[in-house]
Amino acid sequence: MTRGRYGLYISKMLLLMALCAPFVGCDEDVFVYDTSKLYAVDPALIAYRETDSWPVALPAPAYLGIGTNGCLVMVGGQQGIVCSTHQRQTQKTFSWQAPAATAVAVAPDGRIFVGASNCIVSVSASTPNVVNVWTSLGENARIAGIAADANNVWACDAAQRTVWRFDTDGRLLGQLPAPRQAAFVVPSPSFPVATRGDGFFWVANPGRHELRLYATDGALRSAWSCQGMMTPGLSGCCNPAYVALLPDGNLVTSEKKLPRIKIYGTNGTFRCVVAPPSSLPGGEGRPVAVDADGRIFVLDGLRMRVFEKKQEWKSP
Repeated sequence: MTRGRYGLYISKMLLLMALCAPFVGCDEDVFVYDTSKLYAVDPALIAYRETDSWPVALPAPAYLGIGTNGCLVMVGGQQGIVCSTHQRQTQKTFSWQAPAATAVAVAPDGRIFVGASNCIVSVSASTPNVVNVWTSLGENARIAGIAADANNVWACDAAQRTVWRFDTDGRLLGQLPAPRQAAFVVPSPSFPVATRGDGFFWVANPGRHELRLYATDGALRSAWSCQGMMTPGLSGCCNPAYVALLPDGNLVTSEKKLPRIKIYGTNGTFRCVVAPPSSLPGGEGRPVAVDADGRIFVLDGLRMRVFEKKQEWKSP
């Protein structure tokens, strides 16, 4: 070995020893990635309790919607059921010949709009076997969120990072973002939208952990972001996975990977926790919906769970 190579060898050995020195004699736990602090939630922040639960009469329920008339709609595969928020019995069933469900919404008049991968399925309120499949948005489309008011249907296309606006008969009225505007950041099929029918709608920009409020004409009215792994923040690559609106206008968010359901004010202020990670095993985001009484419905696998605010709870 030449003197130059010997010197280079000694330098590399000294560097390796320096890098390893902090770990000599250390416990093996130094290499353990501990996420327990992320799952822990201060009980004082949990403002809701579970008050009801029942099995869903659908083979593979995956998406949840709720109407102003108190109807609860669940879809999965190419099937759907309708029941009352106060009665567990199935009132209606429906199915369609189109791709499997990827989202669902209920208009104020009871009409049901199902996102079916690259198209929308419209289901009559009075006659659920009357089904209309709208024109496809293209082979590359993937509807991951849908909302409806008396005159509009908004469909969030996660694959094309676009929010499409239709009238309730399926005519295309517009899209977001407008030309030359920055696109939404959508790293996965999580792209929720929600409306209370007041002329405004909320859309998540999930890759930015952001929620945006738009007017019907597409004008951006406000936006806020709340990124963070701890309880007050929105975590992961792309959250929230689902969004619903309370009667007072506050937002219910449901996250995936680090599953938790929370409430934020319209300006992004963290309000409280509905369900902590300890009550939502696994990493899936849970679809959520809210009725006129402010009860929060959570579709948790094969069960419907209902959460109501604790009367004794006070904000910390």
